[in-house]
Amino acid sequence: MSPSARRLSQWLAEPMPLRKVADLLGVDPSKASGLVRADRFPCRVTKLKGKYVAFPADVMVALGIDDPIVRTGDLLAGAEFARRWD
Repeated sequence: MSPSARRLSQWLAEPMPLRKVADLLGVDPSKASGLVRADRFPCRVTKLKGKYVAFPADVMVALGIDDPIVRTGDLLAGAEFARRWD
């Protein structure tokens, strides 16, 4: 993979809070932390600074979303195309 190309999950590397992930996965947010502690949450979760979070790559796997390679040039061309419609 060239330096100007990365997986989609690498572009979206910011960890997501457990409540948001639970909502996306259709899990009751009030039961999410209990499911994590029981190791029954539907995707991999990490504790970061005392809070449960999941990384987009793990959420994408749980949702069955492909993780395609995105090239910088394609990303910039898409942004330019979208800007024309604003």
